[in-house]
Amino acid sequence: MKNIWFILFFLLLQYNILSSQWVFGGGMKFNNNNEFKALAINGKVGKDIADKLDLNVDIAYYVASKAKWSFDFDIHYNLFNLNDKLIINPMAGVNFTKTSVVNNSVGLGVSFRIPDDDYTYYLEPKWILDHQQFVFSVGVLL
Repeated sequence: MKNIWFILFFLLLQYNILSSQWVFGGGMKFNNNNEFKALAINGKVGKDIADKLDLNVDIAYYVASKAKWSFDFDIHYNLFNLNDKLIINPMAGVNFTKTSVVNNSVGLGVSFRIPDDDYTYYLEPKWILDHQQFVFSVGVLL
């Protein structure tokens, strides 16, 4: 009986993953920290996980800086959609940044997205509480 429940759960999970919308993209990220200023190339993957919630993973590689890389795991709340011309999503999540050590902290911000026929352009200012980091990301999603 346990195997049947496991199989049903697994099939339901697969259906949810396959039927949900995925977004992929990338861009640039600027980190204005008290200890360092850094520019990064980043990639982003997102997926809707509920009617009003999206999960986004952002991976950044910093060039010529004390910071080496960062990972952001954010939950976006679909707050405002103006006729599919402007989408505003407040977000909160966890940030991991590698300098001489790996720092982790909570991040708070907002995502502005402008959909086009082929692409969605995004602008995401975010405040990372550890080391007073202000991170500003811009890019394109497919």
